[in-house]
Amino acid sequence: MSDITAPKASSADAFAQLLRGSLVPTTAAALVCVVVALFSSGKAAYSAAFGAALVIFFFSATLIVMKRTADLAPTTVMMIVMATYTFKVVVLGVAMFALRDASWVSGYAVGVSITVCALVWLFFEMRAYKRLRIFVYDVDTANSGNTADSGIAGIAGTDAAALTTDPSKEPRRDP
Repeated sequence: MSDITAPKASSADAFAQLLRGSLVPTTAAALVCVVVALFSSGKAAYSAAFGAALVIFFFSATLIVMKRTADLAPTTVMMIVMATYTFKVVVLGVAMFALRDASWVSGYAVGVSITVCALVWLFFEMRAYKRLRIFVYDVDTANSGNTADSGIAGIAGTDAAALTTDPSKEPRRDP
C-alpha cells in the first residue's frame, strides 16, 4: 500500500462535485433541446427552455437541501427530503394546471425537454457519485497499525485476529 493518504473531503465538496458533474452536461443538453425545438417554432423553443429550467431547478434544489441537511440525524434528513419532494410535486402540479390552456406552451416540447434533461442529469449525477472517493472506514485509523479497532474488523464487529493470515493456523493439506 502507499503511504500517501487521500485528503479528507467534506460533504460540501461532495455535493459541489455532484452539482458540477450534473449541471454542466444538463445545461448543454438543455441548449441542444432549445436549438432543436427552434427548428419547429419559437413557441417550442420557449417551451423546451421552460422544461429544462424546471429540471435544473428541481434537481439543483434537491442537492442543495441534501447539502444543508447532511450533518443532521438520518430520520431528520429523510423527513426534510420527503417534504422537499412533496413541495416539488405540488409546484409541478400547479405549473401544469396553470399552463394547461396557455397558448405559448408546446406540451410536446416541454415533455421532451424534461425527459431528456432529467435523464442526462441522473446519468451524470450517478457518474459523478461513482467518481467520489467515499471510504467505508476511516483511512487514518486503518493505516495506523492498530487492527483491533480499525477498518472492517472494527465496523463489522468481527475479531481482527480472525482476519489475519497465520500460516500455523491454516488447515493441513496432504499432497
